[in-house]
Amino acid sequence: MLKADEKYLSSLHGKLAEVLKDALSQEYSDPDTGAKIPPPAAILNVARQFLKDNKIEAMAVEGTPLHDLSDLPIFEDDNVIALRK
Repeated sequence: MLKADEKYLSSLHGKLAEVLKDALSQEYSDPDTGAKIPPPAAILNVARQFLKDNKIEAMAVEGTPLHDLSDLPIFEDDNVIALRK
């Protein structure tokens, strides 16, 4: 079995990044109401895994959407556990 060469794999990696960027940049809307909705969960999950696999991390800087996520409660065994006190 032949292995793919590094140039081909690098190109494939770059293409996946482009496809994900384009998919996340699109505007999605509900077909019934026309209301704007977020990208499909499948696309978000692939993008999340792509970033994780490539060890891409971000700091939750105050005033950013990522920081806002850090203020959400964690649900565990029907109990709410605050992230910050």
